[in-house]
Amino acid sequence: CAQLPAPPSFVPAAMSKLTDKMNFSERVTGKPTSACEVMGRADIWLMRTYWDFDFPRPFLPNFKFVGGLHCRPAKPLPEDMEEFVQSSGEAGIVVFTLGSLVKNITTEKGNIIASALAQIPQKVLWRYAGEKPDTLGANTRIYKWIPQNDLLHPKTRAFITHGGTNGIYEAIYHSVPMVGIPMFGDQPENMIHMETKGAAVIVDLNSMKTEDLKDAINAVINEKYKENILRLSSIYHDRPMSPLDEAVFWIEFTMRNKGAKHLRVQAHELTWYQYHSLDVLAFLLAVVLLLILLFIKTCSFCFQ
Repeated sequence: CAQLPAPPSFVPAAMSKLTDKMNFSERVTGKPTSACEVMGRADIWLMRTYWDFDFPRPFLPNFKFVGGLHCRPAKPLPEDMEEFVQSSGEAGIVVFTLGSLVKNITTEKGNIIASALAQIPQKVLWRYAGEKPDTLGANTRIYKWIPQNDLLHPKTRAFITHGGTNGIYEAIYHSVPMVGIPMFGDQPENMIHMETKGAAVIVDLNSMKTEDLKDAINAVINEKYKENILRLSSIYHDRPMSPLDEAVFWIEFTMRNKGAKHLRVQAHELTWYQYHSLDVLAFLLAVVLLLILLFIKTCSFCFQ
């Protein structure tokens, strides 16, 4: 929308669930569309991603990547919750939430999930508003609400998430590997990013069995996923200023200077054929064709 270079050969279209490595058919079907005239008038774009999450791509001077600007250090937990967390010992805890929009799941799925959680050595804090599953283990506590950011601390071995951007960035901030159960919107694509970077395992909610979820949790806890999320967290924290400070600076910069037109690319003023230099190519092709025609005519005249 703002003329940020997005070659469809290696920049996947939004919601496509593709990575930056696409075969021919994926590049054909995943080609992004453009119809963003109103949004394109913006002088500054604050993007809620960063290179810990996103794939490498060209960007423009009026694009500022401030992913994770909401992240903050963990606060103390409520007393009863802290007691439960500390009772986990060396095994640690697993935090499970499918976000604020998903209030309930089917009884069958609830039992599948509870059964899987009951078979791991970690204590589990599960945000769940449905009927208590019959297979709920003694190691699992259900809460209608949990302080998600505050629970992602050193004792947290895995974060089971729906794949919302806010939750993913909190996991990156606190270096917690993820098990993704994406359902809609940008969630599947978000989790593809994390899986590609080796920081998450994806499980499909519709086809998920007890063993699938249990194996995914054990994988992110016991394999190299922790090492990978530590690397992403290091990238997140290794910045000249915090993402929140950067967002505030550029908002105030735009206000002080009554806009930031000097950072806005001229591509907004070009038609699609001008942007791709098709008019220039057409002119050069016409010149070449004219020269060829003149050459043919000249040769024809000489051999008469």
